[in-house]
Amino acid sequence: NDTAPFDESSNKTVLVIGSGVYRIGSSVEFDFCSVEAVRTLRRLGYKTIMLNYNPETVSTDYDESDKLFFEEISLERVMDIYDAEAPAGVVISVGGQ
Repeated sequence: NDTAPFDESSNKTVLVIGSGVYRIGSSVEFDFCSVEAVRTLRRLGYKTIMLNYNPETVSTDYDESDKLFFEEISLERVMDIYDAEAPAGVVISVGGQ
């Protein structure tokens, strides 16, 4: 773990990757995890970018994050967004019960 102090003048943008499309057996807790990650990061002063591909989730609501990418969750798409946006960090948000 890096223990160096965070440089406040640096990029304060974080990419949060949602859990994607729901499948049989998955639950809304996965979406709730990504939404809470975004809300917490925003309270801490970070700008947030959400990547998710599920039209029926709160995480794809345009009011939840500073920028929304409604795209497939694949290595290629994640890297395209990462290269274009150059976030300071990435949160892979796959949580739940």
